[in-house]
Amino acid sequence: MGFSQGSRLAHILSVMNAATNGNAFPGLKYLVHVSGYGDVPMPDNILPYLEEHWGHQLFLSRLDSNSVKIEIPSLHVMGERDVLIPLSSSKALMEFYQESVRYAHIHSGGHHVPAKAIDIQQYIHFFKGQMKNDPVDKSATFSSVEMDSNTTTNKKVHAITETTTVTEPPDEEYAQAQIDEVSALTQIFPAEFKLLSSSSPVDPDNFDPDDYTQETRNYEHPIQYSIVLQPQDDPETQQQSKKLWPPKDISLRVQYPPNYPDVAPNVSLIHDMNYFEFSSNQSEALMNVLLNAIHDEEGMPCVMSLVYAAREFFEGGGLAASATAGLAPAIETSDFSDDTTRNHDDSVDHDEKISTGVTVLRPCSKKRIEECNAHGLEIATAMLGRTHSDDVGAINGARENEDISGAGGGKGGSWKYTIGLVGKPSAGKSTFFNAATAFARQRGENSRHSHNSEHNADDAEIVTGGAAMAPHPFTTIDPNVGFCLVPAPKDSCPEDDEGSVGELIKSGLVLGSTHGRDSRRRRLIPVYLKDVAGLVPGAYQGRGKGNKFLDDLTDADVLVHVVDASGSSDAEGNKVVNDDGADESNHPIQDLAWVRNELVEWVYFNLASRWDSIARRGKKKLLGMFSGYKQSQSFVLDVFVAVEKYMLETIGRDRIFDNLDSWDEGDLHTLVSAFVGVRFPMALALNKCDLPSAANFIKDIESQLPIHGALVGVELSAHQEMKFMRHHISLALKSSELCAKRPHEIDGEFPNVNDMNSYEPLPGMTQLATRDSSLPNKAMISCITSAGGTAPFNWDAEKNLYVPISNNSHVKPALRDVLLMKPGSIVEDVYLGLKWAGAVEGEFVRAEGASRINEKPKLLSKTDIVGKHNRIMRIMTTKRKAWQKKS
Repeated sequence: MGFSQGSRLAHILSVMNAATNGNAFPGLKYLVHVSGYGDVPMPDNILPYLEEHWGHQLFLSRLDSNSVKIEIPSLHVMGERDVLIPLSSSKALMEFYQESVRYAHIHSGGHHVPAKAIDIQQYIHFFKGQMKNDPVDKSATFSSVEMDSNTTTNKKVHAITETTTVTEPPDEEYAQAQIDEVSALTQIFPAEFKLLSSSSPVDPDNFDPDDYTQETRNYEHPIQYSIVLQPQDDPETQQQSKKLWPPKDISLRVQYPPNYPDVAPNVSLIHDMNYFEFSSNQSEALMNVLLNAIHDEEGMPCVMSLVYAAREFFEGGGLAASATAGLAPAIETSDFSDDTTRNHDDSVDHDEKISTGVTVLRPCSKKRIEECNAHGLEIATAMLGRTHSDDVGAINGARENEDISGAGGGKGGSWKYTIGLVGKPSAGKSTFFNAATAFARQRGENSRHSHNSEHNADDAEIVTGGAAMAPHPFTTIDPNVGFCLVPAPKDSCPEDDEGSVGELIKSGLVLGSTHGRDSRRRRLIPVYLKDVAGLVPGAYQGRGKGNKFLDDLTDADVLVHVVDASGSSDAEGNKVVNDDGADESNHPIQDLAWVRNELVEWVYFNLASRWDSIARRGKKKLLGMFSGYKQSQSFVLDVFVAVEKYMLETIGRDRIFDNLDSWDEGDLHTLVSAFVGVRFPMALALNKCDLPSAANFIKDIESQLPIHGALVGVELSAHQEMKFMRHHISLALKSSELCAKRPHEIDGEFPNVNDMNSYEPLPGMTQLATRDSSLPNKAMISCITSAGGTAPFNWDAEKNLYVPISNNSHVKPALRDVLLMKPGSIVEDVYLGLKWAGAVEGEFVRAEGASRINEKPKLLSKTDIVGKHNRIMRIMTTKRKAWQKKS
């Protein structure tokens, strides 16, 4: 490998090798020329030297630049802006080498050895091809792609992409699916999306450049575009997230094969980083994550899932974990063959079925479908009732989706637990949301005020915001997302053990809490609460805001169905009777039935519309179709096993997933009903219990629980709860002009002692305990204390702000901080969660854990499962990162 004059020497050696038929320098197998030049004559003394040493083996004709064609494989690297060795000189050097074994890499720089990650990948690609004694795959070519349309320098980077000659455009059905996905992506990622392929306006005089629908544009195929990968647009968490992302922009480039989405898209990464900013290990790990996501979404539009998978990779600590070692598990190459020149179904796995003709679900009666839905509910209820297992970290048998693929962690990770509020329009969801979050909205539109005088007071000018409320449909169109505080589950915290608090008191310790405690002294945990657009019957067919509503639900871990228990509104959310009277024809129990039906039919029709492809390719294909609902394949496989067992035990049908071509509509409803029941466990908020007509309806519903997927029910009046919150919020805001959440500036030394005896907080958690966006503000704290609870430990009631613990303080909280971890998490996931939160730096050293207060801690491995047996944990890291110590 030679650079500039070194390349000249390498070329001379290769000429000598060729002129002596390989006898000179016989070990020469391949060459890399960087900024080489071939437009100058050979040295005068080379011929005498060769005649003296190799005269009897010399082929003089091979010294003629016009006839010599060196057969040694060579890679020629040249810079577009190289002023010392222009491209023409480097291309002249290429002419000495056999065309079939020479390869070119043109980078955008000048006279240097390029060391960006994409350059390193090209070197590796070339070397691997030679070490395997195999020609380099010339289908992997370099193309130049614009990095950012907003740059004035027209900056370009090179990306390796698998290219295939497209002989024909996609047919009408595939083209429509591709354009629909492009149009949707431009709405979801308007600033990040850039169309790279060509298109022309249908009507140039009325062309909207922001409209990417088929009615507006004529697309040239194959469609190609890029999406800039970046942290979520959340100002509260974006700063922390950026620390986990690469230092420069990185984009995902996508090109559709003709048969997409039935076959995988061609994807690549576009960036302008060198090897030290984004290494080949990191690039490979991210690509493996993307390939896994493609595999999970097989047969469906998948690009949005790829963007989210990339976000989870970065924000789960993937860069740090893959920098030196662990790469994400790669899907076998056979699973991602380029199918653009052949039918995807020509290549199937050994467990897939090949059939001729079109396979459709056999129709069945409405009664059978109802019975099968009930069977699915029965299966789901049994699964949710499983005994909690701390050994495997499975909660009610539901293993959560992998949050940090490729980051070296387990199947868990930090848990952004989300509660989804569902229900028909005007059932009181927005009122419930405002009461639960103390009017503090994390995201969403500004309050939209109703002109209805009865509810206008509820939507009064609260400075912390709030969701719009009105007694008519769709007052909430975009999701409202905010933090709410919920008590920790029973027996989940060490202080819940009998006598544990007494042990702390004996030791002279004070029990702490980051977010406060309720009136029963239970620890309050922050979770996301998501209030989405109103739902109406037929939403799965696109009525109302239904499809948007259903898509928004995939973020939720559990659902709270807000029910108008007074029966005073119809299924569309329109008020039909006075608040003091309702008849049985409008029984709210009917809402439970149709809301669950919308969820089931949403999933059912997504599968039924692709049943021919599913039936032909078998169980593996069906399993992958459920990945769009943000669950791991292991979770879905649990449902499959439970359904198969139920079918065998109840009706004697064995191995039903091996015979998908014999299924009817009822069989698929059984599976979907079971999946929805486990994926979206539901509780009822029996709202408007203060209205006279509600009492009998509530009694009737509670007597039938569990019913229609709802497991428990709680009667409440969101209106009264909100009035309570608004009253105390108003008092709190009037009592002081201080900002409710502005913390005291942190200064001085942090406590250095954080051991398993005092249970003092980890010093790095001070930021989360005083500045995190999930902390209750002054108004919320007023509501907590007025209801009999206690304020967060770091809240100073006199100063009305959060303050850090002083080194000189005699009172330091024990067990103040908690992390919410997904089931299946391992100790390394806890470390990565702390690192993501900015609480620790450096590399993992070791961990200790215990189950009970004053229990002797045990040494933990990075791969130990997190559970009740080690729920008190101490993580130790190096103070500085490894690369800093070496510098």
